[in-house]
Amino acid sequence: MDLTNSVIIINKPCGQTSHEITTAVKKILGVSRSGHAGTLDPNVSGVLPVALGRATKMIQYIAGKEKTYVCLMKFKELMGKKEIHDLFKKYKGTITQTPPKISAVRKVARQRTIHELKILEIRGRFVLFKATVDAGTYIRTLCDDMGKEKGGARMEELRRTDVGGINERDAHTMQDLIDAVWLWKNKKNDGELRKMLRKPEEFIQFKQVVVRENAINELKNGAQLAVPGILKIDGGIEKGEKVALYSEKGVFIGIGIALMDDNEMATRRNGMAVKTERIHI
Repeated sequence: MDLTNSVIIINKPCGQTSHEITTAVKKILGVSRSGHAGTLDPNVSGVLPVALGRATKMIQYIAGKEKTYVCLMKFKELMGKKEIHDLFKKYKGTITQTPPKISAVRKVARQRTIHELKILEIRGRFVLFKATVDAGTYIRTLCDDMGKEKGGARMEELRRTDVGGINERDAHTMQDLIDAVWLWKNKKNDGELRKMLRKPEEFIQFKQVVVRENAINELKNGAQLAVPGILKIDGGIEKGEKVALYSEKGVFIGIGIALMDDNEMATRRNGMAVKTERIHI
């Protein structure tokens, strides 16, 4: 069991900030550092990855590009089901959004993609829907924008069910964590806590570059990865994209930025192939 390099997926309740939850996890486990990926507003529940110890340095790579939410919204005016379905169809695909006033980012219009926008249930003025969206998409703003076309609407409740492929099925409540720690400390039974602790690389979805063993020490000392140091690569790597570095034995080394595409890495005999961004070994 490693509390110095793990991630716990928390089922965040409503009423607390992501920072409060992350701090509580740190205190419950008695670790020195913690951090979270993909901040949730206090009134939003759902999947919140919390990193411990060294894993906090990898948290920026964990959240992923897509997030899935289930939202309950309420329209001010009563509409027919066909009218509601037609409205939702307009907002699937690429949209332009301006972050809400309460957000911490710049209030400038930007494009985001709504990959899925599925109505689950309609009851009077209430609509329950599922949305899979790009990171940085505001569901509250989506509800406001749809409402502007139909006399007004607001977000009533919101839950994040998936972030970067991390599903709510993998999430644990704070009470689950407290119970697991009690078993560990009082009954010397760490089985439940072990099930909750995951390695950060489990949630990193970048294409992989396998590094020869004799090149690993150089990477630890700050060197970049040259072509001769590569044993194997995933297909489809493009120049400029982030890649996950692994040893021949399957040990996670860190994250780098490809300086060549996969074809160049496979055919060239020399040159710098990957710029190391974060070494984790």
